[in-house]
Amino acid sequence: MYKIRIHGRGGQGAKKAAKMVGMAAFNRGKQVQDFALYGAERRGAPVMSFVRIDDTPILERGNIDDPDVVLVLDRTLVDLINVADGLTENGMLIVNSGHEIAIDTLATVKHVDATSIALETIGKPIFNTTMLGALAKLTGIISIDALNWAIEEELAHYPKELVQANKDAVRKCYEVAQ
Repeated sequence: MYKIRIHGRGGQGAKKAAKMVGMAAFNRGKQVQDFALYGAERRGAPVMSFVRIDDTPILERGNIDDPDVVLVLDRTLVDLINVADGLTENGMLIVNSGHEIAIDTLATVKHVDATSIALETIGKPIFNTTMLGALAKLTGIISIDALNWAIEEELAHYPKELVQANKDAVRKCYEVAQ
């Protein structure tokens, strides 16, 4: 089973990002769970969402305390909460940041400036979908084609230009993530 935890702030789309990852994996024949945990339930408050992906039915329930990968949508959360909690030396932490992050963890730490990519590509700081490009590239758990399908499905009620801009941002983030 592959476990993903996404940290963000209320209004940044952590829940929607988890849903799109789940949709992409499900569309490729995987068993998935995606859900969110709300803290103070207000815009800007720290929130988490979770995704489990497996080839067999998932019987485990509850929050993910031992993730394989953690995606951090907002770099300021690194200073507020232990986003690396539960990660092992085999895990990966991916942070939306323009520079390297100093954090006490045995896991591999990666960063990508998804905010700048979103501003350049979408014209707005919509970095939840953008960060999924880094997730796809750095983990290989989902393909860019599956992500594009999930984005089209989830954002179908938005203008086509915005859907395409999100797909372009995911592609650009996929290309620069390393």
